[in-house]
Amino acid sequence: MKSVLPVAAFWRRIALAAALIVGATSALAETAPKEIRLGGPALGVAGKDYWGWGLLGIAHANGLFQEEFKNDDTTFKFIGLNTVPMVGEALASNQLDFAGQGDLISLIGRSAGVKTRYILPVSKFSNAYLAVKPDSPIKSVADLKGKRVAYLKGNYIHLQVIRILAANGLSERDVRQVSLDQATSNTALGTGDIDAVFGGAELLLLRNNGAARIVYTTRDRDTNATAQTGLIVRDDFASRYPQTTARIVKVLVRAAQWGSDPANKEAVFGPWWSFRLQDAIREDTNDRPWSQRASPLFDPFLVAQYHDTYRLAKELKLLRGKDFDLDQWMDHSFLDRALKELQLEHHWQPLDAHGTPIAKATE
Repeated sequence: MKSVLPVAAFWRRIALAAALIVGATSALAETAPKEIRLGGPALGVAGKDYWGWGLLGIAHANGLFQEEFKNDDTTFKFIGLNTVPMVGEALASNQLDFAGQGDLISLIGRSAGVKTRYILPVSKFSNAYLAVKPDSPIKSVADLKGKRVAYLKGNYIHLQVIRILAANGLSERDVRQVSLDQATSNTALGTGDIDAVFGGAELLLLRNNGAARIVYTTRDRDTNATAQTGLIVRDDFASRYPQTTARIVKVLVRAAQWGSDPANKEAVFGPWWSFRLQDAIREDTNDRPWSQRASPLFDPFLVAQYHDTYRLAKELKLLRGKDFDLDQWMDHSFLDRALKELQLEHHWQPLDAHGTPIAKATE
């Protein structure tokens, strides 16, 4: 004989099932925040703010963030800050949700206790240059011994300089180091207050204007002395808004796909770069295809570079906080999800630890 479920118990089960369905639906339908704040160094010129670089610059210029969130009640605030350290300070003080940060400064922040995750590479192979006055007797890195050399300590260029000096048999102790930002260094070079300056592609502008001579560059030469940049998210934001974080990463993967397309080679230098810098950036990046520079993969090259930066920063006592697990800090989950959703799992060729493309396995 079949047992008959009492009416009250039946409706209680129905109510419980409905509640579970509603709860599951709510978990799936995350409400994005009213405002999402992304920050990075400003590339301003002539009073106009050109914000961002790499995948962040491409996505910002092409309106990909707004396109992804067009059906959400969400606005984007793009914050350009004057210096790289200011980006880290804004992230630490909860003024940013996401930040584009170079390898060294992001590691310094995490070591100092700023709860972050590294969720996507956004720029790879940033070159370094050494500039001197046109009439300087300095011909090579080896000639810097005892000379007044400017570069900004604690910035990404700092470790690039250390690696370049080491490759040429020198250390920081062999030069008279002057910690200056790029603009001040350029002025000091012109006035003769320093003998040489290390910096990025903007030094090509000084050369083009006849104000400097380039005596060394990592371009076409020293892959291990290039700098890498990543998208950093505050851990509390990623925990509270995992789906929103995944959508941000998906936007940048779409930007990477666009930037890797040879048909967009010239457009990559588009309006997000100041027109004053476009020729310099074009020359600076002609050593590698954009498919490698814009690759969002956590490939062996990217991981090895961050591990070496972590090691070197510890040796130099630049990481003054607690040790942390670098591989755990690098959260691949959002990228893996984006690649699968966009069916781009095999779109980019990974690079080995030395920056050489890894040959695809034959069938």
